[in-house]
Amino acid sequence: EAIAALLLSLKVRKPSIRYQRSSDVAFQISESLYRLTYCQEEGLFSTQRGSCEPLVLILDRACDPVTPLLTQWTYQAMVHDLLGIRNNRVDLSGKEVVTKVPQDQKQVVLSSQQDEFFKKEMYNNYGDLGIEIKNLVDDFQEASKMNHNIQSIEDMQRFVENYPEFRSKQGNVSKHVTLMTELSRLVEEGQLMTSSELEQEVACNGSLKSSTFWSEVCEVIRDPRVKQDHKVKLAMLYAVRFEKEGETVSRLVSELIDAGVPIVKANLVRGVLDYGGQGKRDEDLFGGSKSFFSRAQTAVKGLKGVDNVYTQHQPMLASITEQLFKGKLKEGDYPFHAQVPQVDAKQVNELIVFIAGGVTYEEARFIHSLQQQEGSNLKCFLGGNGVLNYKTFMQAMQLRHRLSQQH
Repeated sequence: EAIAALLLSLKVRKPSIRYQRSSDVAFQISESLYRLTYCQEEGLFSTQRGSCEPLVLILDRACDPVTPLLTQWTYQAMVHDLLGIRNNRVDLSGKEVVTKVPQDQKQVVLSSQQDEFFKKEMYNNYGDLGIEIKNLVDDFQEASKMNHNIQSIEDMQRFVENYPEFRSKQGNVSKHVTLMTELSRLVEEGQLMTSSELEQEVACNGSLKSSTFWSEVCEVIRDPRVKQDHKVKLAMLYAVRFEKEGETVSRLVSELIDAGVPIVKANLVRGVLDYGGQGKRDEDLFGGSKSFFSRAQTAVKGLKGVDNVYTQHQPMLASITEQLFKGKLKEGDYPFHAQVPQVDAKQVNELIVFIAGGVTYEEARFIHSLQQQEGSNLKCFLGGNGVLNYKTFMQAMQLRHRLSQQH
């Protein structure tokens, strides 16, 4: 119904529908959408000649369990990953937030429609963001004839606290300084730079063997500074990457339990393979002989205390859409619904991707970049039942396990 509502708002023709054949859920959604748009509410959808049908592509989260597990380093995704975004709001009132938060910033709104700075920076990485916020503080200092040497995020936070007039004139910016300060604390305390770089290597370096990473993965699992969830998600990534290699899974579970992780959480390593292991996926997530994942270079250090880090990973959605627009997406794996017109993706003006099981902000960023690349003629939309971060994805895995025990 949500997809149909979007189609109505776009005032487009009845859609062409493709779905992931290996997924029962994707097929059921495609069938429901067909019935709604072609049978039950046929009169609501325009049938003008000369326009190409919009293409709806329905995927299953199980085809890419890696993306929700990776630590994120672009602004919007990072805030959702570490603090959580609900209805464009971030709650900074909880006890776990250690940063000194002004009373008027206990709940902050992050909306690209209302906040120009956020709109400009939401897809930028952590290091570039630190530099942009510092530039804004420097501009204010210059305009106010001040001269404070601001070199770190802590310096910025002290400046905001000491000069309430900055907050009154630049309330929007001070909100981002507060968020950045808390993100920086979480990154440092949780050793996220180390574990994230390892996550990226495991997810993206298709040519290396499991033994290359094993000792480093164990070091992170045994490190008391690393939070339990980050240990578990690294183990889950490693298991998905090397599931065919011997006793990998049981060794990972043992390592987690020895490090004090509860058995229920440690067993998520098995749960993620049951959900999105090799037998459940159409595509080779890790590329095999041909890697889908491009590798970006690490950028130089910007503001002290903020590194630009690896963001080499590309979601599976990137390779699927690339194949789609090249006309190479296999119809055997992603067939058209039998009752709808088949369209050439190169002619499509509207592409709607729906991922059953939830989407991520990393995928939203990719869709944004796709729209920019393809030019203004193509409108891309991404939807799913919820926006995932690693916590909500792991909770879904736990719930799935509990429900399977009941049957």
